[in-house]
Amino acid sequence: MKDKYQIVLSGVGGQGLIACGGLIAEAAIIYEGRYATLSSSYGVETRGTFTKSDIIISSKEIHYPEVMKEDIVLSLAQVAYDRYVSKVDQDACLIYDNSLVKQIKESRAKQYGFPFTDLARELGNVTVANVIALGTIIKLTGILSEEAVLNAIEDAYREKPKVMELNIKAFEKGLEIAAS
Repeated sequence: MKDKYQIVLSGVGGQGLIACGGLIAEAAIIYEGRYATLSSSYGVETRGTFTKSDIIISSKEIHYPEVMKEDIVLSLAQVAYDRYVSKVDQDACLIYDNSLVKQIKESRAKQYGFPFTDLARELGNVTVANVIALGTIIKLTGILSEEAVLNAIEDAYREKPKVMELNIKAFEKGLEIAAS
């Protein structure tokens, strides 16, 4: 396990990338005793424009909250994929939603495509595509323990048991598809 991971979750507004970044940061800080930062940027419209969350997880203090060199990039939209595919280096992992990203390009990064949006529809709610992707990230990279992320999901949705159950199913679906 590395001392520091720099993660970018990218897509368009309305895909829950900021909430997903919050789950990662909470899991790291509360359940693994590590340092974490979360910074986000998005367009002025609430849905449909480019958005991203930068998360840094470290065993040491973090002095700058924005990602400088990506270790992991999640792209849930073509615009997000296009922004990062040529930018990331050979040590990075680029995970994308092949339900929505159709124009795949050469990259120095290791690329993994999964049908996050299609799987979320099968679970009954397209809004959990981000949590399916989170499960995939955890299984592929091991940046956090599965238990820590499940605890963060339970904390976030404790007051809404049906939402919590759906998000746990989505996370487990992500773990499952990354394992196969």
